[in-house]
Amino acid sequence: MKPNLSSFLFFFSLCSVLLFTGIQYTFAQQSIDNEHYYKALALKPQSAKDLMVSEIYFNRNYDKAIKEGDTILAIRNLYYISSIAYKKGEYNESEQTAVKALRFLDASTSSPHITATRKSFYNLLGLMYSEQKNKPKAIELYTNAFKMSESASDSAKIYNNLSIVYRKFDDITNAEKEILKAYQLLPRISDTITHALILDNYGVIASQLHRANGITLMMKALELRESQKDSSTIYTSYSHLADYYDRMDDEETSKAYALKSLQLAEKLNLASYKNRALGLLVKLSDDPIARAYKKLNDSIYAAEKAKLNQYALLKYDHSEYKRAALESQLEKEKQESRTIYALLIVAFVVLASVFLYFVIRSRHKKEKLQQVFHTESRISKEIHDEIASDVFQVMTRLEHKEIKHKVLKNELHNLYLKTRDISKKHSVLSDDYPFIEYLEELLESYNDAQTNVIIKGLSGIAWDTIPQLKQLTLYRVLQELLINMKKHSEASIVVIMFTKDQNGFQVNYSDNGVGTTLKKRNGLQNTENRIQSINGTITFVTHPDKGFKANITI
Repeated sequence: MKPNLSSFLFFFSLCSVLLFTGIQYTFAQQSIDNEHYYKALALKPQSAKDLMVSEIYFNRNYDKAIKEGDTILAIRNLYYISSIAYKKGEYNESEQTAVKALRFLDASTSSPHITATRKSFYNLLGLMYSEQKNKPKAIELYTNAFKMSESASDSAKIYNNLSIVYRKFDDITNAEKEILKAYQLLPRISDTITHALILDNYGVIASQLHRANGITLMMKALELRESQKDSSTIYTSYSHLADYYDRMDDEETSKAYALKSLQLAEKLNLASYKNRALGLLVKLSDDPIARAYKKLNDSIYAAEKAKLNQYALLKYDHSEYKRAALESQLEKEKQESRTIYALLIVAFVVLASVFLYFVIRSRHKKEKLQQVFHTESRISKEIHDEIASDVFQVMTRLEHKEIKHKVLKNELHNLYLKTRDISKKHSVLSDDYPFIEYLEELLESYNDAQTNVIIKGLSGIAWDTIPQLKQLTLYRVLQELLINMKKHSEASIVVIMFTKDQNGFQVNYSDNGVGTTLKKRNGLQNTENRIQSINGTITFVTHPDKGFKANITI
């Protein structure tokens, strides 16, 4: 059996799609794996190289995200860039990067992810302000971050960071309160590094309060960190243990841990880590000149930090002031916009209601008029079918029987004619017969020996373009006017003129009858109602001995 070409093409297309999808998936998975790899290097660096290569990676990804307009990806890369700068001791660069990210967050639509990201930046900025000796701003940022906390781990880290701020400013009482809150959350946290972080900080605070469990907690934290082989946090434990044994006047053990921290700082190749380790060793040195230099250097460094902190605080407060002012202005503009929108909506509703009222009213009039026409048609049909036919049959039988009562036959004949006229008067016009011919027949039927009906401009109107309802209404109105003329006016001349204008057409009726004092009774009122129901107008002019006029506009 020969292979089918269409089946082969389908199979080839399917294989191509699967291959392309597989390649896409492979690249996507590789991209995700790369990000996890560099994220680990940035947050838990084991060497200066880790920070350098991860910084290059996240800077390149940030530029790519900006070009593609992916704000969320840009913010995520900025977080790692800011974290790397903080670990390198470049606090000013770290702060600027974090502020840039916060501006992106302010312009983003609120969501759980945006809230969590903002919380992470608040934590990072809190660490920076703490390092720059800005206690109020650091506490404020951690307090704001705590409001967005969603897990025990989040809350514990924030309590721990707050305790570090209080400890840096020698407020050990409040530092202990905050670290105890974090410590109580440990049973609900599974991450080993987070356990070590809280135990180490708790141990430092407890040792400063001369509690016996301080060294036990710090050694337990070191054990956990070594089990995870996390060099950057092991360095922190070494530094804290060097400080602890210095306070305990155990110079030999303190130097041992200070040397360990220096060796690890050299391995990590981070200037800020080296500076702290060397500072510890100089502090423990027997050389008075070295100690004097260390004291002077610390004083200068503290002054520079205070200056930098003052500038950062002014910049931050100014930024917050501008943001608050802008939010106030935006809120004012929003309120004004809401007021304008509300007024526009109310105006629209009122206008729509008025328009709807007139539309319904007009439709009701038309429906009512249509019902009148249907009723007239039904009556006309019944008169023709049930009365006129019966009269005609009686007349036929009388003629065949040659009855001599000619008077009776004449009366029956007249009765038949009257019945036929009534039927015709109320009949509905047929679509098969041109309206102009119906109108001509109507007007000509009132032209007799006593009355001369003159018609002008009838053929100048495009009757085919006029809706049937308007045609039938005009027919009935003219019929009513001519009937009134025959009954009451004794006119010898009737002139009916049709003229076209831009909006429609006009019909002017006039006769030289006896006229009357105008009173809109049944006949005239009926014609007026009919014309108004199709959005037309009719006016009457009449005086005794001065004839009768009617002007119709449709």
